[in-house]
Amino acid sequence: MPGAMLQCDDRQESVNKRRTAMKRLLLALILTAAAAFAGGITGQVVDAETGDPIAGAVVVARSASDAGRAQTNERGVYRITDLEPGKYSVAAKARGYLLSRYPRPVPVRATEMTDGIDFRLAGKRAGDGAISGRVVDRRTDEPIRGATIVAVGGGARYKARTDGRGRYLLRGLKPGRYSVTAGARGYVKESYPRPVPVVAGRVTKDIDFALASRQRSGAITGRVVDARTREPIAGAVVVARGEHGNGRALTDRRGHYVLKLKPGSYQVAARARGYVPEAYPRPVPVKPGRVTKDIDFALRHSQAGLAD
Repeated sequence: MPGAMLQCDDRQESVNKRRTAMKRLLLALILTAAAAFAGGITGQVVDAETGDPIAGAVVVARSASDAGRAQTNERGVYRITDLEPGKYSVAAKARGYLLSRYPRPVPVRATEMTDGIDFRLAGKRAGDGAISGRVVDRRTDEPIRGATIVAVGGGARYKARTDGRGRYLLRGLKPGRYSVTAGARGYVKESYPRPVPVVAGRVTKDIDFALASRQRSGAITGRVVDARTREPIAGAVVVARGEHGNGRALTDRRGHYVLKLKPGSYQVAARARGYVPEAYPRPVPVKPGRVTKDIDFALRHSQAGLAD
């Protein structure tokens, strides 16, 4: 009996070893398969003020079911690998700099590296915060270089300019709430629609602006004459009406008039005392910085001898 029990124990131990080996093999196969379908995130971390790479910065990526981290090399470049496919929140931090979070979820696809996930870190000052964002053309969505951003709050005023990608960073702000405006040459100045909060040691991101182009005025010119004699009519009233506004002008002694108008399409008419009013037969276009010429009128005398 003791010998039989020893044989039974040996067989059970052998079965347990085989089970353990199978579990390890299965786990290795699962991990290998997961690695084969994993993706990653890469980018660069630089100093927001100087543009110099930051070595040793830590970049962390997190999703609902996975996470990864990496440090930047001497060129400020990082690579987070072996990430499950999905969407990740990504943040970067470094000694002496404010924490920065990427403004939107970063997609990771199987077997692919999502690149260009870059960070510009603001230098940390005790108790200070920062505001960052981007300024673009409202119509084209192209970045506006050299736009001026101004933040006012707590009796202080801070100013920054956008870089070639339309990005700006207002740093060294005391905690509080700020009114922020953006302006650029050739564009209409715009204020952010609500006060912007600043927290110590943090960057308030995505305070973005889409500026409308400041369109140059155009003009309509022409002449008003008597239909029968072709003599100029002085003091005739010429009126333009359009979707962007209206205009009104009087003719000079030579019958000439000038209407300065915003770009658009206009209906134009002329009238004078003792004459029948006349409308121009088709819409008149006005282009920025251009003059639409020869919009002329030949008015007929009214039978009553008076027409306003």
